[in-house]
Amino acid sequence: MILTKKYYFLNVLLLLLAIVSFLGWYQFKTNPSTAKTAASIDAFAIGIQGVQFDELGQKQGEMDSPKLLHFARDDSSVLTTPLITLYSKDNKAPWSISSQTGKTFNGTEKVDLIDNVVIHQSPGAQNQDTTITTSLLHIFPNQQLANTDKPVTLVQSGVKITSVGMNAYLDQKHVTLLSQARGFYDPSKAQPIHPVS
Repeated sequence: MILTKKYYFLNVLLLLLAIVSFLGWYQFKTNPSTAKTAASIDAFAIGIQGVQFDELGQKQGEMDSPKLLHFARDDSSVLTTPLITLYSKDNKAPWSISSQTGKTFNGTEKVDLIDNVVIHQSPGAQNQDTTITTSLLHIFPNQQLANTDKPVTLVQSGVKITSVGMNAYLDQKHVTLLSQARGFYDPSKAQPIHPVS
């Protein structure tokens, strides 16, 4: 009787394995896009912290992300809640850029930041507190260029400007608002910059 129970248990176990295997095969067969996407991920990483230096060994930028998935077919990566910090060679405070999602293309030739993009520079000796928000930002690190064709809001000491589209020339510290720019100035909230002598 004990032997019969063993065989009964073994048969039930084999039947369950067969059913699970069939369901897995069926789902794989009926949803090829999911299988293709999963198969193309060749690496993942948790707790990413990257630092980039210039040719003189000065810190140029940092990138943090809790999770990264890398796709081999086009050398792209998907990042969750990335935070990018860009350092300046002058005395200005660094820029921090955050978003819900990020995607890199061809290594880091192009970086897209998607959903709730916030670009912020804290006040410093050479700059005022500045915040720029948008829903999508394309960054081209080699050209030191960031742009978007989506609505943008720029808030600085006493000033709020909205626009559709923006080009930000990171190396020149210059922002061009592309169309439908509207501004509001409140002199009571304006704060002057006091350069350090």
